Amino acid sequence: MALLSLPRAQPGLALRAEKGRAGRGKTPGLAAPPPPLLLPRRPGLKGAARAAAEGAGPPEGAGPANETIGARATRLKERVVDVLERLQPGVLGTMLVAELEVEKGAEKYVIKQVECVEEKQANEALKEAMDLLKLHHPKVCAYKELFVTWDNEISSLFLCLVMQHSGHGDLSSVIKEKRQKSEKITDVVMLRFLGQMVDALFYIHKQNIFHRNLKPSNILVTGEASFMLSDFSTETLMTDEMKWKIRVEENSKSWMAPETFVFSFTDKSDIWSLGCVLLDMTTCFVLNAQEVISLLQDIREDTSRLEGILTLMQSEDNGSLPLFPILFMMLQIQPSMRPAVKDLIDVPFIQECLTVARASSVNLKKSLPPKIVDTFLEGGIESVLESMQAFWDIEEVQAQAIQLLASFVRDKNALPYLLRFTELISFAMKTHIGSIKLQVDGCSLLLEILSQALEQDVVMALGENVASSVLETMRKHTENEELLLLACTLLMMISASEVAAENLRKVGVIPDLLSVLTNFIHNEKICLSGCAVLWSLAVSENNVDQALLTSAVPVTSAILQEHLQNGTVAESASSALWALSLQGCLTEDDYEPTTALLLDALRTNPERSVLVKNVCLALASLLRLSEISALRFIMDSKGSGIDLIKDSYHVHLDDPEVVESICLLINEMVQYDEVVLDMLSQKMEELLSEIKSHIPSSMEIMTLVDATLLKLAEVKEKLA
Repeated sequence: MALLSLPRAQPGLALRAEKGRAGRGKTPGLAAPPPPLLLPRRPGLKGAARAAAEGAGPPEGAGPANETIGARATRLKERVVDVLERLQPGVLGTMLVAELEVEKGAEKYVIKQVECVEEKQANEALKEAMDLLKLHHPKVCAYKELFVTWDNEISSLFLCLVMQHSGHGDLSSVIKEKRQKSEKITDVVMLRFLGQMVDALFYIHKQNIFHRNLKPSNILVTGEASFMLSDFSTETLMTDEMKWKIRVEENSKSWMAPETFVFSFTDKSDIWSLGCVLLDMTTCFVLNAQEVISLLQDIREDTSRLEGILTLMQSEDNGSLPLFPILFMMLQIQPSMRPAVKDLIDVPFIQECLTVARASSVNLKKSLPPKIVDTFLEGGIESVLESMQAFWDIEEVQAQAIQLLASFVRDKNALPYLLRFTELISFAMKTHIGSIKLQVDGCSLLLEILSQALEQDVVMALGENVASSVLETMRKHTENEELLLLACTLLMMISASEVAAENLRKVGVIPDLLSVLTNFIHNEKICLSGCAVLWSLAVSENNVDQALLTSAVPVTSAILQEHLQNGTVAESASSALWALSLQGCLTEDDYEPTTALLLDALRTNPERSVLVKNVCLALASLLRLSEISALRFIMDSKGSGIDLIKDSYHVHLDDPEVVESICLLINEMVQYDEVVLDMLSQKMEELLSEIKSHIPSSMEIMTLVDATLLKLAEVKEKLA
C-alpha cells in the first residue's frame, strides 16, 4: 500500500491546531491563536517568510505548544501506519482513510486535504475551521487536528483536516443500494434519521456553525439507523469562485439551497439541504438517480413540483405522507419563509422523530392531553397549586395554572397564598424560560400580586428566587420590549423593599438593567421604572459595588436628556442622579455637564414639586463636592441657577419639603466666595427672610436659613 500522500512542508510554517494539546487553559481543545502564516514565496521574500523558504528553523521560543506546521505535517506522516483507502475526491479536496498510531495502538481517521489558492484564503479557512475542534456531539463527526502546510514540488498550499472515521460508509451508498433494489427506507429509519439530523443541526446552529455542504455523501452511517454529520465546509472555501465554477456540472450541487448560488450561506441553507436529502431518501424506491437530480434542480425554481411527487407517493406508500408537510416547509425558495431548526423542533412530527432518536441537544417539551390538564386544574386554589408542583415540567399545565391564579388574586381568600403564588410562578418562569407568553403572563401576575398586597396592606417579603427569575427573563428575551417593560416595572415594585432590593443586588441586576435602559432609552415607561430601581439600589444601606453604580451615571444622564419634557421620567432620573451623587459615583468630568442637565430639568418642569425637590437635592450634593458645579450653577449659558431657585420657591412656597431642599441648596452655595458675591448682588437675603417668615414652624428650614444668612452677613461685612 502506498504511503500517505501529504504535501511536504517547509520548516517555519506555524499554523496548526490539535484537539487536547496546545492551548489548554484557554478555549478547551483549541491551540493558542495562530500567528500569521509564513509562506515561502518567489523573489521578494522578506524577514521570516524568507527564512521559512530558505529552510530556517522554527520561530524563536517555539516548542511543543508552538510546534511548526512543517514539524506537524512530518510527524503526522510518521504516525501513518497505512493508507487504507482513497475516497472519491471532491472539488474542495481529496479524502484519505488512514490508520494512525495513537497512545492505545492504531486507529482509523479520515484526512482531508484542501488546496488553497493563496495565503489569505488558507489563513481565513483555518481560522473558520478552528471552531470544528470544539464540537462534541454523538451525531457530529469529531475533528482531531487542523493545520496548513506548503508543498514545494507543486507550489501549493493545503489545509489539512484530520477527522474521525465511521467505518460504515455514508448515506449515499445506502440510498444507492435501496434504489437499485427498488426498496423503500423503513419508516423507523426515516424517523431516527430526521431526529438525529435535527438534533445535530440544532447543536451546531446554536454555536453559530453551519455545515454549508450537507448532502448524502457527507452523512456517515455509524450503525443500524445511526447517522452522523461529517465533512463540514468553511465559508471561505465555499465562496471560492474558481472551485465553484468547477462544481457547476456536479450533481452534488443539487442539494444546495437557491441562495447559495450567490454565495449566501446561513442556517436556513442547511435546512434546505436536509430537505433535499430527505426527499432523496423518501423517493429512492420510485425515482431513479437522474430523476431525483432533476427534481432537486427543479424545486429550486418552483417548489410546487413537490406536489407531483406527493401524488406519486400517495399511490405508492402512505407511510411517507407525514413527512411531506415538513418537506414543504424546508424547501421554501425564500430563506425567510423556511423554518430555522429552533422552529422545527416545535413541530409535533419532528418532536416524535427527536423522541425516537433520543435527541441529546434538544430539550423536548413534555405534554399532557388537554382534557387531562383541565381535569387536574379543576377546583380551587389548593388544587391549582398542587398541579403546578406535580407537573412543574409541563409548560401547558404551568401556563393554564398561571391564568387560573390570576382569577383568584382579587379574592380575599387568596391573601394567605400570595407568597406561595410568587414562588411557584417564578419557578415556572425559570423552568420554561423560552416561552414568551408564559413569561409575560407570569410577570403580569406577579405585578398584580404585589399591587394586591399593597392594597390589602400585606407585607410581601419576596425571596431571591423571584428576583433571579425576573433577571433570567431579561437576559433571555433581550429584544422583547413588552416583556422587558413588565420586568422593569416588576423590579421597580420589588426594589421598594429594602430586603428585596438587597436580593436584586445579590443576583447582579445592575449590568442587565443598564443594558435594557440603553437599548430602550426611547421607552418612557422602561426608563421610569429603571431609574426608580437605580435609586433604590443606590440608597440601599447595604454596600453596592461602586464601579457598577458609577457605570449607571452616563445612562441615567442620557435618560434625563432624552426625556426632559416628560416630567414623570425626569423626576425618576433626577432622583437617581441625586442618589448616585450621594454615593460619590460621579467623577470630576461628570460635575459640570450633570449640573447643566439638572438645571435644564428644573427649567423644563418648574411646576413639578417632586422634580424640583430631587433636582435641588442633587444640585446640593454636587455643589458640596465641587466648585466647578457651583460656578456652572451661577454662570450657566441658559441663565443663572439663582434665578431658577427664586422662581421655584415662589411656585412651591407652600410645600415645606420643596422649600427645605431649596434651603439646603442655598446653604451649599455660600461655601464659595464667588457664588456668595453673586448671591448678594441678587439680594438672596430678602428671599431667605421671606422663607423664614413664611414657614416659621420648621426647625430644619430655620436652621438652614439662619446659617446661610450668617455667612452672607459675614461676607457683606468684609466687603464693607
